Amino acid sequence: MANAKQAPLNLPEEKGNVQTKYKLEQEYKNFEYDPSKRYMFKLVATNPERTRPIVNHRTSRPIPQKEFRPFQNLVLTSQIVWEGKRVNIRYYDGCDSIFVSEQPKEKELIDQLIAQTKKRNFLDGKLVVEGYDQMLLFYLNICSWNVDSPFRTNTANGIFKAENTEKRITEESKKVDMIEEALELAKKASKNKMLIHAAYLGIPTKDYDTDNELTENEIRAKYRKAALSDAEGFMSSYGNTALETKYYIEKALNMGLISNKNNPNKAEWSKSGNVICDISGLRSPEAIANRLFEFSQTEEGDEFKIQVAAIFN
Repeated sequence: MANAKQAPLNLPEEKGNVQTKYKLEQEYKNFEYDPSKRYMFKLVATNPERTRPIVNHRTSRPIPQKEFRPFQNLVLTSQIVWEGKRVNIRYYDGCDSIFVSEQPKEKELIDQLIAQTKKRNFLDGKLVVEGYDQMLLFYLNICSWNVDSPFRTNTANGIFKAENTEKRITEESKKVDMIEEALELAKKASKNKMLIHAAYLGIPTKDYDTDNELTENEIRAKYRKAALSDAEGFMSSYGNTALETKYYIEKALNMGLISNKNNPNKAEWSKSGNVICDISGLRSPEAIANRLFEFSQTEEGDEFKIQVAAIFN
C-alpha cells in the first residue's frame, strides 16, 4: 500500500474494546489511498519455462516468452477471516461497503449491480487501479486472492500481490549497496583472509585442466566473481572467525602439525606431543578436523584456538 496517507486511528485503549482487539482490521478499514496515485497489482504465478521454442513461421524466429498469462479475470468475491470470523466480501461499482452483510439483501438488486460493474482483468500479469477507487483498493488489499493479505483463509489460492513500488526500489537499492560492499571487500581482503574465505565458498586454488596452482590474482578474480554473483552469501560469511579457525585446523592437520600417530585416540601437537583433545573412534581427517573445530569453540578449547591461529598469522 505504497504512496498512501494513513488516517489517524485514535482508537480507545480500554481492555476488551473490540476496536483495540482488532486494531489491524481497523487500520485497513480506515486506510486512505492517495487519489492522485495509481496502485499496481501483479499476478504471482508466472508462465512455466518452455522446453521448446515457439517459432514464428513468417519470420522463422522464436517468439519471446511472456512472463505472465496475457489475460486473467479478477474475481470480485472472496472469503476472509475478519475480526475472528469467516466472512464474505464482494466488490461492485458504487458499493458503500465490501462486506456482504452490509450490502443490500435483495438478490435482484445485487445481480443488477454486479452486472453493471466494470470487468477488471490482469493484462500481461498487471492490474492498475486509480487511487480514488477506495473500495476496490480496500477489497484488493484484504481479499484472500492477495497473497500478502493478513486476512486470507487457509484454503484460498494465492493469485496476486500488491506491487509496492517504494519497497521494491528500497530493496533493489539495498541489493546494489550489498554488491558494492561485497566487491570492495573482495578487492581489499588480505591474501590470507581471501584464501580462507575462498575455501569456504568452494573457489578452487588449482586449474582443473593442468592441475597448476592458481596465482593470487587468478584466485582473487574468482573470489570477486563470487562476491558479484551472491553478495548476500558472501557478506554473511565474510570475516567469520569460526571459518578461519576451521581453515587453520585443516591446514595444520594437512601439514602434519597436529596428528594422532602416538595415540590414535588423542589429537596432539606433533612437535611437543602435548594432547589437544580426545578423538576416540574417529579415523578420517575430516572427522578429526570437525572434532578439533568443535573443541575450539568450547571454553576449554580457547587456548587451542589461539595457538592454531598464531601459527598462520
